[in-house]
Amino acid sequence: MFVKCSSKYMTSFQFTLKNAPKSNGEKSIIISFIKDRKNTSLSLQKSCREDQWSFETERVKKNHPDHNKLNTFIEKYKIIIEHIIDQFEEENIPYTLPDLINRIKTYKGKNKTSSYTEFQLENIENLKKSDKLGSAQIEKETLNSLQTFFNKKDIGFNEINYTSLNKYEAYCTEKGNKMSTLGIRVRTIRNIFNKAIKAKIIKETQYPFKDYKVSKIKSNSKKEFLTQDEIQLLNEYEAENAREQFAKDMFLFSYYSRGINFIDIIKLEKKSIFGSNINYIRTKTGVSINFKLSDKNDEIIKRYSSNVDSYFIFKIIQNNNTDIGYLKNKSHKYLKEFVNPPLKDIIKNLKINKNITFYCARHSFATALKFKNISIDIIKEALGHKDIQSTMAYLNTLPDAKLDKIIEDIIL
Repeated sequence: MFVKCSSKYMTSFQFTLKNAPKSNGEKSIIISFIKDRKNTSLSLQKSCREDQWSFETERVKKNHPDHNKLNTFIEKYKIIIEHIIDQFEEENIPYTLPDLINRIKTYKGKNKTSSYTEFQLENIENLKKSDKLGSAQIEKETLNSLQTFFNKKDIGFNEINYTSLNKYEAYCTEKGNKMSTLGIRVRTIRNIFNKAIKAKIIKETQYPFKDYKVSKIKSNSKKEFLTQDEIQLLNEYEAENAREQFAKDMFLFSYYSRGINFIDIIKLEKKSIFGSNINYIRTKTGVSINFKLSDKNDEIIKRYSSNVDSYFIFKIIQNNNTDIGYLKNKSHKYLKEFVNPPLKDIIKNLKINKNITFYCARHSFATALKFKNISIDIIKEALGHKDIQSTMAYLNTLPDAKLDKIIEDIIL
């Protein structure tokens, strides 16, 4: 019996014979699976007599005329199953025995000749099942872009090579795509190739990224932020309508709450507040964040937390629904429709010539800390990052006041 296990999953499978014999006296060779105290089986469409089968080695004995061929066939299935289980676990995808059987059948039916399109579509579905909707959307947009470039729906792995990737890069640039967008798409394509190689769908010799270097695609986009003077202007701004008031409040709430993401704002429960402090778990990293509420935040909370029927501070989530897929969709919709458009109107009215969106509140908070030469360890804790490397990488994309001052003193 072969057992694949991890901290979250345990699946065992073995090759054996079906109890009931066929009309010719032979018994079907099957794979028996056990997971979560449930079992099922899958026929290999092969058979042998019971005296030709070793229950100890789970292989055909030498007294079978085709024992080498059959045992090679069985070994290939073993490798396929182990790869599929590894793929489920590495991608943190919860799966059932029917899911596993379906993946095995699909793998077998494709006979390792899955097209790039088919493989990416399958990966998109897996991401959706894992509630990784943002990643699924990126993959979908990447596939759509490739299909437009190749002018066909079904793209083969062999069609994506060094030459076509360079042409695709030129195509995206000509279309006006930002370098950051191109970088995301090319890295997504590379990720699909890596997964396909690991799943034995394609050979390593088909990997085009040994020659085509993703690292050459560098984003020159900057992270916009508001200075502390501009934050003060926003504080003093008199909203012209309810939409502007909401957008202003959400941006400032994030700024004064250590750059909290919007999905975490809408998830904030009334019980998260104890005394003058608030505590929440950051969705992106799972890091617990606890901080003292400012007078500004307290004022905003009082404006929105009057709904006694809701668990949540802000009246955005319907029916107290906490499904992560629902929350991500709700967050995306609210930012797109109710926060960013009126926020841009406010910034325009304030005559601030910057492309400001809600997420710039986080950049503004982090930049303020960086300009004050706050320790990177403290900034890491404030932003809810898992490690120092993430904080360093993030801060490197923000302006450097010290460098600006040196250049200003010497050059200007």
